[in-house]
Amino acid sequence: MKTTLFCLATIAQFALYATAEPIQRIPLYYKRTDLDDFMSYDAKELKNGMLGGTIQIGTPPQNFTVAFDTSTGYSWVTGIQCTDTNCEERNPYDPRNSTTVISTNQNYTMGYGDAVVYSQIYLDTFCFNGLTVKNMPFGSALHMKGFNKGYDGYLGLGRNVNLNIVENPYAKRAIPASGFVPNAFQQGVGLRSSQFGMYTTSVGSSFSDSGSVPVSQAIQVNQVSAAGQVNQVNQVNQVNQAGQVNQVNQVNQVNQVNQAGQNNQINQVNQVTQTGQSNQISQIASVTSGGFGIAKRHYNEPAGYLIIGGIDTDAIKGKLYTIDVADDNGSGSWAVPIREAKFEDDLYFKVAKNAKAVLSSSTDVIGLPNKQADEFKEHWYAVYDKPDNTYQVPCCLMDRFTSFKVKLGGIHAVIPPSYWSHPREVDSCCEMCRTHIGRSDSDTDYVIGSAFTNAFYSQFDPDNDSIGFAMKKSHVNDGLKLWKD
Repeated sequence: MKTTLFCLATIAQFALYATAEPIQRIPLYYKRTDLDDFMSYDAKELKNGMLGGTIQIGTPPQNFTVAFDTSTGYSWVTGIQCTDTNCEERNPYDPRNSTTVISTNQNYTMGYGDAVVYSQIYLDTFCFNGLTVKNMPFGSALHMKGFNKGYDGYLGLGRNVNLNIVENPYAKRAIPASGFVPNAFQQGVGLRSSQFGMYTTSVGSSFSDSGSVPVSQAIQVNQVSAAGQVNQVNQVNQVNQAGQVNQVNQVNQVNQVNQAGQNNQINQVNQVTQTGQSNQISQIASVTSGGFGIAKRHYNEPAGYLIIGGIDTDAIKGKLYTIDVADDNGSGSWAVPIREAKFEDDLYFKVAKNAKAVLSSSTDVIGLPNKQADEFKEHWYAVYDKPDNTYQVPCCLMDRFTSFKVKLGGIHAVIPPSYWSHPREVDSCCEMCRTHIGRSDSDTDYVIGSAFTNAFYSQFDPDNDSIGFAMKKSHVNDGLKLWKD
């Protein structure tokens, strides 16, 4: 569990053009979740985290901040009956305040590694960014432990969970399918399919542990036409003599709209000092008439997008490679077969015959099976941080890391160390630095968290039981690779 979320901003001019084309393209913004007010902060102050947003449940609507969770299709929020310490400082659901609630008289338990939620299942009206689903099954937490503060529950974006496995003679009715997006599609809310995707707008390896932009991170400006296409992206890296990216201060911003609807130019001027002092940026961003411009600036920049109802082909570079999902044994997870896992020219792991990799947006960890995690720990003199489920490695050894290579089905992916480690300059080799490598708590299976998935455009297709990956259009060449047999 991480203490940081990317949160959805429900801004009408960005998202509500589904009538013209039934795809919801929802901007995501960096948020901090260890603060009560859940306010937006400068993205440079944050580290990697989960994706999240605001949903409404019931009539009249009750608002909840939820984390997106692709590891299961079960949604839940804190309930009014929960008195556990872990339920405190969260917004609870109160069924007594909803005129559309239906109690199923059934309970459901969902585990997330060291965290677990015990919930009572209700059916009620769900609303998310203008998409309304009636009689949506979800859990109202009775007990919960192991979850960080800052959100009220999870929005299950995994595959459908069978909530009728245990027969209950007192159950009032059979519980419908649990997946939010498939339910929205089936209830005819304007989506053309039940597919959804997610991608971040960072052009490199995202953010370091301290929140500073790493070397591969660029300042970027996206110009989007009225058709929703990105016209131009200009990117510049800023590096000081120490190999670190200098602090960026935004000095001047001017928005210009071409009333003729023609494409305007985007100009950036960056100044790099040799002393590591702050640089200056002057930006002129303009948009076409009737369109909108997304400038990745110092404050309130979109951190990414959630795409509901199709594929945002304008965000993809090259092909979208797909994999058929593996049998999830009713867990509702997006699990795919894994054929190979290794750190190139370093650690080679023996992958079990029927091993699976579960894609989970509720963690940023790449979780290795128990034996392989132990091998990583021994090889790198690592220390295991159990609450964080990550390994810390002596900082002086991090420049020896090699890329993590994995084969999911027939798809090969190579992830450079900058995506899953946080090196920093130290005075002693006794100082430890954080990685995104952790444990999956399985003898055979892997967990693929956002340290991996945020590197790519990730697509989920419930109808065809498949997952897809593609290179992001904004990607700069930094050793990240993706191809298919």
